[in-house]
Amino acid sequence: MWTKKKLLIWGKTYPEFSRTYYETVCTGAVDGETGRLVRIYPIPLRYMTEPFKKYDWIEAEIERNSSDFRPESFRIRQDTIKVVGHLDPDDGWKERNQWVLRDGNVFSSVEALQAAEKKDHTSLGMVKPKQILRVYCKRRPDSDRVEWEQHRAQALAQRDLFVDAETETKDLQFMPVQYRACFRCDDPGCTTEHDLSILDWELYQLSRKQYAQRGAAQAERDVIKKVEDQMDPGKRDPYFFLGNTKAHSNSFMIVGLYYPARDVQKSKRPPETGTLKFPGF
Repeated sequence: MWTKKKLLIWGKTYPEFSRTYYETVCTGAVDGETGRLVRIYPIPLRYMTEPFKKYDWIEAEIERNSSDFRPESFRIRQDTIKVVGHLDPDDGWKERNQWVLRDGNVFSSVEALQAAEKKDHTSLGMVKPKQILRVYCKRRPDSDRVEWEQHRAQALAQRDLFVDAETETKDLQFMPVQYRACFRCDDPGCTTEHDLSILDWELYQLSRKQYAQRGAAQAERDVIKKVEDQMDPGKRDPYFFLGNTKAHSNSFMIVGLYYPARDVQKSKRPPETGTLKFPGF
């Protein structure tokens, strides 16, 4: 059943080719009614007339994805998406915290999130790192490029079924490296050093632009420094958004970064809907 929802966008992963939708982006959001984390798919974000960005409020019709056992997974009617507001960082971190950092969204450790996945298939959650030991990039093997090229060819073969013939195909580049973070959770009971891949779209967009302007080595250093600065616990109150895949449900990846200033007041509950003042609400 399709239901109109208001959603706060918090993350987007790098676009992927699809046989069914040509190109899609997996998008993370907060449900404006419950405050819970959800994923919405498919969204051909680069081909939207008015694409949304992080911390936009959107309104759209969504329904539970019956083909996905993960409770946070929803399908979205692309032609119903409408941007109705935005939370700016200057005065918006406090309000972002009210929606994002709430009971049910934040877990004490990666292990706690994995335990929740085993219990009820929880597939999205936030974890606060006590210490970020290393941010680095790992060269992807040639087999990844071959597989990516195969998916690209398959998507192009199906393109005219899902993309308007007059719409110009936008270039999508293979990213030769994978960015990763090694960290310890802010939980005395967790003694594991976690080493997880980062899939945040903005990170790879920056990498792609820097590759073209400054060369591979400098681009990789710039991206790593940006993550280190954003997630610096001396300046920020950092969290990782973690998510899994349907095929590997107990293995989590970093699908978004969250880094409010340290002096921003936290709240575990979202404000009442009536107190939100956004166009179209």
